[in-house]
Amino acid sequence: MRAVPVFRRGRPPGRTRARVGAGAMSAAALAAAAVLAASTGAGALAPSAGTEPSAAEAGHRSAAGPVLRGKGRELQLDLGVELAPAAPGAPAGPLAWRQEGDAAVGETADALREVEVRVVPRGVGLSVEVRVRYREAVRAEREAVRLRLPGSGFALGRDLVWSPLRRPLRVDRGTPVLAVAGDLLVAGGPGIVAARYAPRTNAAAAARAAVGTATAELAAPGNAAPGNAAAGNAAPGNAAAAPVVAGHAAGAGALAGAAPASGVDVELVLDDEAAHPFAVYEQCLPKLPEGDDGQVSYRTLERKRPEGKSPRRPGEEVRGRATLYLLAAGQARLPLVPERWPGGARAAVVFTDHADRTDPEALRAVLHGDSRPVCRAAGPGGFLGRGLKLTKSFFVRARRGGLEEPETAALARELAAAGSEVASHSPTAAADDRETARRALVLLRDFGAVTWIDHQPYTNCEAISSEGWRDDGPYAIRDLVVAAGFRWVWEAGDVGGFGAEPAVGNLFHPARPSAAPPLYPLPFDARLWAFGSTMFQGTPEALGRALSDAALSQLEAERGLFVAHTYLSASPRTTSTPGLAERLVVRPVEGGVEIHPEFDAALARIAARVEAGSIASLTWDQAGSRLRALGDVEVEYRADGSAVLVNHGAEALEALTVAVPAPGWALEAEGRGALDEATEGGGTRAWLDLPAGGAVVLHATRAGARVPFLRPVPAAVHVPPAETP
Repeated sequence: MRAVPVFRRGRPPGRTRARVGAGAMSAAALAAAAVLAASTGAGALAPSAGTEPSAAEAGHRSAAGPVLRGKGRELQLDLGVELAPAAPGAPAGPLAWRQEGDAAVGETADALREVEVRVVPRGVGLSVEVRVRYREAVRAEREAVRLRLPGSGFALGRDLVWSPLRRPLRVDRGTPVLAVAGDLLVAGGPGIVAARYAPRTNAAAAARAAVGTATAELAAPGNAAPGNAAAGNAAPGNAAAAPVVAGHAAGAGALAGAAPASGVDVELVLDDEAAHPFAVYEQCLPKLPEGDDGQVSYRTLERKRPEGKSPRRPGEEVRGRATLYLLAAGQARLPLVPERWPGGARAAVVFTDHADRTDPEALRAVLHGDSRPVCRAAGPGGFLGRGLKLTKSFFVRARRGGLEEPETAALARELAAAGSEVASHSPTAAADDRETARRALVLLRDFGAVTWIDHQPYTNCEAISSEGWRDDGPYAIRDLVVAAGFRWVWEAGDVGGFGAEPAVGNLFHPARPSAAPPLYPLPFDARLWAFGSTMFQGTPEALGRALSDAALSQLEAERGLFVAHTYLSASPRTTSTPGLAERLVVRPVEGGVEIHPEFDAALARIAARVEAGSIASLTWDQAGSRLRALGDVEVEYRADGSAVLVNHGAEALEALTVAVPAPGWALEAEGRGALDEATEGGGTRAWLDLPAGGAVVLHATRAGARVPFLRPVPAAVHVPPAETP
């Protein structure tokens, strides 16, 4: 297996959008949202006479939905599409279905678009292929497929736990789309960027559960004070979190007292506003406003306008595909899950250091532990000294610390040579016009910069989140940034976090029913992808406490991503404000500065986990590129119980981690033999290289005997004849 360079491996308009909820919607809301649904009433699996459509069925049209047949069973699929905004005047009707060879094809149209859904055999499964073709220019708000499946469900959460579905859950980029209800499994494929799962309950079960839940809540300890919230759910409106269960065993995360599900609603999202929640500041200010106390209230400046709708042109097509598998009754549901981080790492840590007040002397100490060329008694320190990665942003021109300064440029080249990342923090600390940006981008290209981090978007008008995103205007620079080779822009979503106590934040937020994706393409320009971060500023002691072993273990248990928004390279000579001076992570020593021991000790804790293989230390470009590439990975299941990992993308995935929620298994790849693996808690994890455009067949064994991941049975689909009055 090839070495992986990014970690150290240890041993082992006036338009409404679709509002989707767990409950029923009113007819008016459905019409306003242009819910184009074929409501056919899915039922339980019933005996079937065969699997192939009859000659009488072929070619006819029907308002009824397609019927899945397999191994003496059949299920009528309740399948439709949801589109917003609604076409003015005459929204499209339900899908009209017809048989076309071995495929069931559903179609509908309105003044804005044409829609086709094809359900066709693919391997032993059924491929659900959706195509939306636009007739008119429109700012799309939602494009999704809806399935109503019978039976209780399991789903893969944003913590990559395969567990019973007890409450609505949305997953986005970075989390595989995977759920099962009864004997039917749905797996996302190319073009499916997000999904939402919601359990349905019958009235009697819901009433019994409500009584049981109320009784349990009254008896539960810690509920004496009104308004208590579950730990980890600080955001208003969050439902109680499923308990964290070590080992990621199947069944982990169940909520006591939840009603038994009578079915699962699955929404497969091709695109919607929540999949790319980019927002821009309403205005660019000439300067930061100060209060009567001379302080700036950053929270009051957080006034943004959403720009999450996707512009569609006439003739443009949007496509997506998912696969349905009919599973053998009575078999365990143990899917193969591609995980996020390489070589068995459970979590990833990214430090993005903003250029504000950068001092080359302080940066040298942050990289090596000391600004002086001396041998430290404590040994190597800092990021490079401990083998950790850093995404360090720079101004091109600054009073101190800009890339035009030879000392700073040398440090930038040193950290890049060590595998860290040089990023842009705007050309200067002031508002820069297009010509200034053009000149600065020439130099940034020499450093291989691909990540753009806005500086103070309230006043830096060329910031992408201010005026820089526009197509025209004195500060419109998006086209220049793309031409210079940039791939990433910071979404500036945590600027209002100044002053908060630092904490390790997981951008996947598994305790919330829904959360913004950690990365996404700009809806108006997919050449640039935005990413989020967590404000991480405080005294060095506070930063050290935040990076505790407990916090890092929690991040690992959640298979999380911590992207720290920091100001580590500032020094006493570049910092005069008392509140900022106490937050410096370097301190003066004779002849220079050194990294604060409390913060350096925290870096040592991270480095130990990197060495053990449980955490990956990555630059943003490395982390983001990996998550993007994972969106091109699909798992296909075979009748013999094996699974095929397919990489549809142009990027290889080195040391791709895969997991199955069953302990004590061994995984092997055809033509490669046994994989590097580890059993932990309730699951087995292994890793392998997956080449660009390649596929690898995986088998599982237990005690030397083959065992299936899943046991799908061959399925076919037909459209029943329309009923005659």
